[in-house]
Amino acid sequence: MKKWCGVAAAAAVLVMGAGQLAQAADDYKSFGVRMRAIYVKPDESFDSKLSALQPKVSDDIIPELDLEYFFTKNFSAELIAGVTRNDIKLNNGFAGSTWLLPPTLTVKYHPLAGSTISPYVGVGLNVIFPFNSKLNGVNDFQIDNSVGWAVQAGTDLKISDSLYFNIDYKYLNADTKATIAGTKYKLDLNPHLIGIGVGYRF
Repeated sequence: MKKWCGVAAAAAVLVMGAGQLAQAADDYKSFGVRMRAIYVKPDESFDSKLSALQPKVSDDIIPELDLEYFFTKNFSAELIAGVTRNDIKLNNGFAGSTWLLPPTLTVKYHPLAGSTISPYVGVGLNVIFPFNSKLNGVNDFQIDNSVGWAVQAGTDLKISDSLYFNIDYKYLNADTKATIAGTKYKLDLNPHLIGIGVGYRF
């Protein structure tokens, strides 16, 4: 809890600082929309009480939509939306599945904004909403929501003044719990998100 609260405060400071740095003379497009293909790789960690079952959460590849707003030429905020379905495996066999909705908001710094190659870094918050979670033979199974921090790095490659190619990496801190037959167990999902896509600014 303390960790993501600290990140929230840092993100708020960045947003306020970005607003103060805004200058009317800057020539940049304020809004952007992007479509990515995302490889989702959970870095899961289960409660030690479940270690005998060798639990694992599978990877997934999903489409992702994100919206971006530039406060200044060098500072922006990005909101991503996507849904991932992950198999749950026990002893290397299929045992169930869960769907995850992980809206994430980051504040990004673009040191070379406007260049043909424009790298960026970002920090922010993510909320993960698991739904339609199922475990074979267990009626009482659910995964709790989680709130955590997020870090991001990537590069925009300019194709034209408005169109660009994007490579992006995010890490989402997602510490949650799973309820199995009335007992709660620790479950950390902590997914890595690796994406490529195209974006348009206007």
